[in-house]
Amino acid sequence: MDTPVIAAPEEHRKWSDAGAATTASLPAVEQLVATVRTCLDTLSAIRPKGEPTSQSAATQAEYLKLARQLIRQGNSADGGLVAVVRNTGRPTTFYKRLAALRYHCFHSIDVLATELPQALDATIQERLQASCHELLMTMQALISLQRQGMTQPRRKRRSKRQALRGLPPTWREDLCARGVRGKYADALLISALTGARPAEVAAGIDAWVEFDDLLGRDILCLYVTGAKVKANQGQPSRFVAYSANDTHPLIAALVKRLSSEPGKKLRVQIAKAGNFTTEIQRLGRSLWRDHGHTITATCFRHQWSADVKASGDGDAASRGLGHRSAKTRRHYGTAHQARGGHALRPVRIEANLPVKALQSQARPDVRAPQPE
Repeated sequence: MDTPVIAAPEEHRKWSDAGAATTASLPAVEQLVATVRTCLDTLSAIRPKGEPTSQSAATQAEYLKLARQLIRQGNSADGGLVAVVRNTGRPTTFYKRLAALRYHCFHSIDVLATELPQALDATIQERLQASCHELLMTMQALISLQRQGMTQPRRKRRSKRQALRGLPPTWREDLCARGVRGKYADALLISALTGARPAEVAAGIDAWVEFDDLLGRDILCLYVTGAKVKANQGQPSRFVAYSANDTHPLIAALVKRLSSEPGKKLRVQIAKAGNFTTEIQRLGRSLWRDHGHTITATCFRHQWSADVKASGDGDAASRGLGHRSAKTRRHYGTAHQARGGHALRPVRIEANLPVKALQSQARPDVRAPQPE
């Protein structure tokens, strides 16, 4: 779990002492500065162990949104914030909530740093005192949660790949056909053919047809910019190709779609990943009302992985999923879930970086989108 980059206490102390020196003769401000100092002194108790790591702007925004939601719920819940945070059987959810609250606390201190010099105004003093009080309450709850850890029974994780059970062999084709007239028609095809995450479709995926000299035929090319990429995690980008004359309905549909585009090139991009997932769920319910699992974009990912694993190349599955560790692919699809004649068979799968634990393989190159 990511934790925020935290300024040293000395840095926070500088502006706290400066505020005190400026307002020493003002009792109300002195009280405010004293409260701020209490907040500063409490920071060390919520500091994460080990070296802190930075987050992207998107993660920071997500943490702040989650923290505000938790605090708002805690204000009206029995047991307060502590009870709200503990109300989960998933360790990942519990520790993400802790990380969000921790980031919120340090972010709030930095906000106070910018507003304290304006505390001569009585209205601002009152607001800052209220903010400090809420911040102290949040930090005290966080200290308690860190000390006691997760107390709820851990819920057994339900593998999402089980959602493939009971679906017809043609489920991907059926889903794409049901959504062919909607605004996500292209995104459905791209997701099925790449196993890309919704966030990657939101970033944009390039598709084109070109002649491959090595194979001696036209190939359908798909270039994905990776999501969930960190220093030691994820592939920055990856390339998947199919034979353009492959008769699989999904491949044939995209090749036909590209034939009407200038240069046989297309960039597929959605506005919001969440809305795309919601649409897939809606299409799934409309097709298989009695299916016991929710159909999501991750189902495309599991099925794609199963198809590639069935070919016997596990590393290709890892590269195509955007993973750098071979062990991660065990969570995505199994070879026996490949649907026989309905399985996808890429002719090339490449990524920026080698898959860990297979050092003997030559480092592949990623094909970049062809220039206009």
